[in-house]
Amino acid sequence: MADGALIIGAANFDIKGRMLHPPVITSSNSSAIRTSFGGVARNIAENLARLGAPVTLLTAVGDDYAGEDILSGADDVGVDVSRAIIAEDETTGTYLAALDEGGDLYLGLDDLRVLRHLTPDYLRMNRDAFRECALVAFDLNLSEEAMLTAIHLAHEYGKPICVDPTSTVLASRMRPHLPMVNVVTPNIAEAEAILRCGPIHTADEALNAARQLVSLGVEAAVITQAESGACYATDEESGQFPAVRVEVRDTTGAGDALTAVVIFGWLNGLTVADSLQLGLRAAALTLRTVETVAPELSLDRLYGFDEQPAQLADE
Repeated sequence: MADGALIIGAANFDIKGRMLHPPVITSSNSSAIRTSFGGVARNIAENLARLGAPVTLLTAVGDDYAGEDILSGADDVGVDVSRAIIAEDETTGTYLAALDEGGDLYLGLDDLRVLRHLTPDYLRMNRDAFRECALVAFDLNLSEEAMLTAIHLAHEYGKPICVDPTSTVLASRMRPHLPMVNVVTPNIAEAEAILRCGPIHTADEALNAARQLVSLGVEAAVITQAESGACYATDEESGQFPAVRVEVRDTTGAGDALTAVVIFGWLNGLTVADSLQLGLRAAALTLRTVETVAPELSLDRLYGFDEQPAQLADE
């Protein structure tokens, strides 16, 4: 796996319901409900595998049908799950998402208690995976101790680190560790939490936030902005790209697809700007499917996408 990625974090069973009408609080809402495999780390790993990158996933699932199916599904698309923990008498992580009638997340609930098995000792037992990979990425479902262990092991072997901040609640944990991270990929709300700043309303404000993340020590910052696209900043340049326009069926997993392509670009020597443009296409493919990862995702599909976003700003 010398040229591949080591991904660490959640692998969940997702239950998603898209409301057929505007939400009504404290009432049952008619919805279209479906299940799929999810979890930020697992989603990133599957996207990378579909792009042809070697990828190993360190995660924990329960000894139940959901955990078995998650690992089997990941293995089927080329993710190495041989190191995953199958925890006895535990329930596989579950994510329950209520989507509004437009496909955006209205409320999310997660039960990720099984991830307490992703301990520092478990990561140290897999130090050879850190040594053999080309890049380490993790989501912030890790405990503080496990996160610091992952950072230490990556640094011990000189591997770059990419972090997906995962949620607004978890993102603020990343702030003191930014100087130890190479790439961070928050959405707007997560960027606000990391920076402890006021609301980000405009593309210019998002671009400035990306530059602030770089000033705090990260090498490259990518901020996703839903229908407004995404921006990036490094020490040398920054820029903004519009979203690829598609009919949105489900927003779940779109940010994970973009993060995966940014990682893929880093592994293959692409610029952040080029990776981000491809990442927006991957996000678009994900938005227009009800699956958490677009089954049609491939390098050929990204490069042959029928709409190419043009750069709005580059400095």
